[in-house]
Amino acid sequence: MLVVLSAAARFHSKPVTDLALRSSPKLLSKAKTLVQELSVLEAKDIKKQLHVNDALAKQYAAYLKDFEAKEPVPCCGVFDTPLWNSSALSSFDEDDAEWANSYVRIFSGLYGLLRPYDQIQRLSLPVSLSTKLKTTKGSVLRQYWAESIEKEIEGALQKLPMPVIVDMSNEEDRLLLDADRLPPETRVMKVEFKHLKKEGALEAQGEFLRWMLQNRCMTPEELVDFRGLEQEDEEEEVNSYRLHKNQPSPNHLVFEENKRDGGDGGWAKKLAEYGGSQRKFVKEFASGKEKWKRSELNKAVKKETKKRSSGSSFY
Repeated sequence: MLVVLSAAARFHSKPVTDLALRSSPKLLSKAKTLVQELSVLEAKDIKKQLHVNDALAKQYAAYLKDFEAKEPVPCCGVFDTPLWNSSALSSFDEDDAEWANSYVRIFSGLYGLLRPYDQIQRLSLPVSLSTKLKTTKGSVLRQYWAESIEKEIEGALQKLPMPVIVDMSNEEDRLLLDADRLPPETRVMKVEFKHLKKEGALEAQGEFLRWMLQNRCMTPEELVDFRGLEQEDEEEEVNSYRLHKNQPSPNHLVFEENKRDGGDGGWAKKLAEYGGSQRKFVKEFASGKEKWKRSELNKAVKKETKKRSSGSSFY
């Protein structure tokens, strides 16, 4: 499966630079040509087209004229949004990083299409594919990149055993995933997290991305097994998710936060009815394939039995 995402508009002021892998954007030469075109813009033009204040317009104009002044860094180490921060791809080892580079593509206004470890300039220019900037190809950056991006995505899909796209990009970038332009039989999957605020849903998408890559998911059927990230240690609390009872279509997966999984009264009531120790309770209800429940179970019991078991934890 090929995962498609959107680049972050906000960059870390101190990006992660010690990563397991570094690669070069496949459309770098075209990106440099774009920057050359944009570098002729004066601050007043940038202010008008990007709707920013005078100070930022001057800063962006200076960036474009000296675009390669700083050492580039892998984009997953510089992107600063809830999705990218929660995915924590910058912590991957070399094997996971190579896998991510093979199966993740990122829409970018300046670079067209990126892989997670492609090196980019630390230039926080707020442009996306939908940004209105005049180039030789048209008035919107999407027009400049469309043909090149379509070729890259087609090439990536042809290398897969089955052409499946997991689309977690924004609505504007999604316009490039036109079914009529994709290879025949391409299946486009959408993943949604309901009942979460926008930031929480983006964080959940980041966790989903990390889980999918670490588990080497290659078919849509594997995606329904997502329950959250595994605990690194017994004391760590992680978010827990489950499939929503209403699924719009086979190509639209909907997850929700996994709350009160213990049924009426929650886990505290279940533990009281169980009659045994917490240790045995955990072994029975949150071990093996159900180990992902452990953090949710632990949090629920702590909350519901605070007066009786303050500070208790499961092992």
